[in-house]
Amino acid sequence: MENDSPVHQAAVRSGLRFVAAITLLHLMLWLPLPGVAQTLALLALIGLMPGLLFVELLVGQSEAPPDQWERWLYGAGAGYAIMTLGMLLLSYLPGGVTAWQVLVGFDALLLALGALWWRRPRRLPHVTGEEAASISSAERWPWPAGIAVAMLLVIGGVLRFHNLGYAEFLTDEARVVLRAAAVVQGYEDTLFLHRKGPVEIVLPAAPFALLGGLNEATARLPFAVASLAALLAVFYLGWRLWGTLAGASAALLLAVNGYLIGFARFVQYQSVVLLMSVLAVLILHRLLHRPVAVARYLILAALLVATGLLSHYDGLVTLLPVALAIFFLFQRRRVEWAPLARAVGLAGVTGGLALALFYVPFVLHPNFSATAAYLFDNRLRAGDFPYNNLNELALRGMVYDPPLLVIFSSVMITAALAWAIGRALGRIWGILIGLLLGFVLYVTLREPAMLEVTWVERLLLPFALAIGLAWLAPRLGVAERMLWLWWGAPLLLAFFLVAQPGTHVYVVLAPGALLIGYLLQRQWLFLRKRLGAPAAWLIEFAPLAVVVAAVCVRAYFFFAYTDVEVLHAKQDHAQALEPTEEASPWQRFTIDRLYGFPLANGWKAVGMLYADGVLVGDYETNQRDDLLPDWYTRGEHRCAATASWYFAVNNLEAWSLGSQNVEELVLSQGYRPWGVVTVNDQPRMQIYTRLAAGEGDAGQLRRFPLEAYEARFDRTSTPYLPLSHPTVREPIANRLDVNFDGQIRLEGYKLEANQPLRPGDTLRLTLYWQALRPMAESYKVFNQAFYGNGVMVAQRDAIPVCDRHPTNLWYPGERIADIHDIAILEDAPDGLYPLFTGLYREADFARLPVLDDAGNPIAEQVEITQLQIGAP
Repeated sequence: MENDSPVHQAAVRSGLRFVAAITLLHLMLWLPLPGVAQTLALLALIGLMPGLLFVELLVGQSEAPPDQWERWLYGAGAGYAIMTLGMLLLSYLPGGVTAWQVLVGFDALLLALGALWWRRPRRLPHVTGEEAASISSAERWPWPAGIAVAMLLVIGGVLRFHNLGYAEFLTDEARVVLRAAAVVQGYEDTLFLHRKGPVEIVLPAAPFALLGGLNEATARLPFAVASLAALLAVFYLGWRLWGTLAGASAALLLAVNGYLIGFARFVQYQSVVLLMSVLAVLILHRLLHRPVAVARYLILAALLVATGLLSHYDGLVTLLPVALAIFFLFQRRRVEWAPLARAVGLAGVTGGLALALFYVPFVLHPNFSATAAYLFDNRLRAGDFPYNNLNELALRGMVYDPPLLVIFSSVMITAALAWAIGRALGRIWGILIGLLLGFVLYVTLREPAMLEVTWVERLLLPFALAIGLAWLAPRLGVAERMLWLWWGAPLLLAFFLVAQPGTHVYVVLAPGALLIGYLLQRQWLFLRKRLGAPAAWLIEFAPLAVVVAAVCVRAYFFFAYTDVEVLHAKQDHAQALEPTEEASPWQRFTIDRLYGFPLANGWKAVGMLYADGVLVGDYETNQRDDLLPDWYTRGEHRCAATASWYFAVNNLEAWSLGSQNVEELVLSQGYRPWGVVTVNDQPRMQIYTRLAAGEGDAGQLRRFPLEAYEARFDRTSTPYLPLSHPTVREPIANRLDVNFDGQIRLEGYKLEANQPLRPGDTLRLTLYWQALRPMAESYKVFNQAFYGNGVMVAQRDAIPVCDRHPTNLWYPGERIADIHDIAILEDAPDGLYPLFTGLYREADFARLPVLDDAGNPIAEQVEITQLQIGAP
């Protein structure tokens, strides 16, 4: 290639722009910029830039290079794959993940990719006359597409990014950021304790390690960006499939969808799964349309599918349309079978290696049995099969979305299904099946009592039949058939075949929106022939615009507006009403999994009060899990028996005690009101104490506005905080192997105590348990120190983990760290005392026997160590 050739000059200009962009991104990491700006720079530096280079190397100079839109979309998807795999490899290195490792590792990758790109021969893209003719005028960039993209960026961006950091972490988010801290600190097996893929941990771990801190906004930013990119990918896919209206309609419906807004504002995997799924389907559509550079594009698709599976098992759904598309590639014979088989095999190996990097050690880890038990016994199977989740999913949907969007989407997808069946079986059958599904929809929303379990068998068959007819209908195009499979199979699973689908139904939203877009596009084509394009646009787009605008306003106030927490006001209003037949979902539905809503209880104020020494000592709270308070209190010990403080929050989750019930409970336990944390001048957390009132303290209720503590808490949110069970699998200081009745193993213990102990001292004993099999009963732990038949000098009995984690909830293989604070009696004589531990059934005090290696009972307790009280 000549140095003055146009191709070379274009390459030089591109290279210089790339170097300038990378230099600017490095500067942004070290300049005193807001954390959000630095995190965006980091995502671009270690994700988008290597992703773009990788895509350019793999397919950019192939016989069928992607257009500019595809390059950016594929580059974004590949960037998430590279970030995931790169951070996963760094987490496997001995010790913690440091800032220099992240920076040097990804910079080295950029240099390697850049060098390969520069050395690679270049050519001008060549398109044959036949290929040029195949690019229809509908596929060229029309002005309505530009308007649609601008609307997507504004609507999708505002709903996903505005006030992104307002809401406090919820339980699942706290688990993720705590485990991201564990990765940075160097806990080697943290990722394998997680019951799903590593993406949601390793993505926030990157800014945690490189920038030295993490807050709600920076932790959520990778997922908000993925969600916005997914909207653009959906638009592009719909546009390439059927036209501008199809893509714009689908993307706008998803832009205002409450599930996807909530997930974009949440530290979890869903937005990444969505992005990877849409991009993989886009690549397979490209190959069906133009099967050129098949091996290269299949490798890219395999990498994206693998990244979706590294995010969550939900990524398995993507394999359905991908497998169907590959089947049609073989069936059409536009590519010879042998090269196509080699391409599919190479792509499979690529995706398999990426998955094996995590899932092989994940499956081999001792905690995998607990993960498998959780998934199969808790999520997939529970109660009588088949299940009936129609009513629950409908009501949950109306918590996230207004009835207008739920009804509009349901009616449109039902019409699309009826139209597809009508083309295969005739118009009458299509209308009849559409009316049947419409009736079920009406009953689901208006008369849920009719959809009790006894109806499951009667409903499963017509749903499966209708969706099956859409899959198999002879007159459907390949793309439409792929989408019906992508939409229908997971919908049947969620409705009838999975015990607890929860919010995982989000996987059907993208194909469902695209099918609705297809129906609108077809209607527009029909009207254009009869009324002309302007009238057709008005008739088709105006109703959609009204729906999107109305839902957008509602979504803004529910997800992005923070002057008033609308969800609190909505719930308060619903609780004030008497339940009626016309009751709203807020009255009929047990609300949980409130992902992405702007809710704050003021936990950051508590964290800083601990840091300032205003609060000292153990605490208890009506927050169900330990993970959220672990993050905000920076690992302070929670235990009801020894608590000096009680933090009462006003959660909307179904498991939360109401504020009135909490007050009655804590006052009966010897607490007194001490303070209140306010958010936006509204009381959100009541603080109670058991400590005696100090001088001048009586009757004074302190007020702690969250706004006074928030910024300082964020500045101190480094990854180096105390971590314990269940975030990490703690190392065992003193190993044991004691078998209690073949049900529970005592793996070891840790003892924290003064040496020697004095009467009145308190020692902290941590017992490490493991369930050997599922248990139906809850056993109590006893710890006793005595000598012979002498007097007891220390004793502590409790349900494991300070009465919060009974044995009947343990999963086999899971390690439980069980802390007991044991007081030495004030009158304990000096001496050396054995410390015994065991378990018993509280109902009849029957102790679990200790078994030897042969399974024979040899004792009812085990001596784990000895305590020296006083001088030896």
